[in-house]
Amino acid sequence: MNDTTERCQKLRKLHDRLKEEVRTLEADVRQEEHDGVANPFEMISIIKSLQRTISSVEAELAKCPENE
Repeated sequence: MNDTTERCQKLRKLHDRLKEEVRTLEADVRQEEHDGVANPFEMISIIKSLQRTISSVEAELAKCPENE
């Protein structure tokens, strides 16, 4: 396996994990807002940061060959 293939596989795994984490945090924010328990400002900030990271990962994935 060459370095590019390995790098692209790692980026895909990272992308999937980040997307799942964002989905989980968004669900938590919705639940907290529904329950009126807390101000989810910190979680929203984390979600935005993760979304920026996802965008960066997607830009790197765009450089990967389609068939890897």
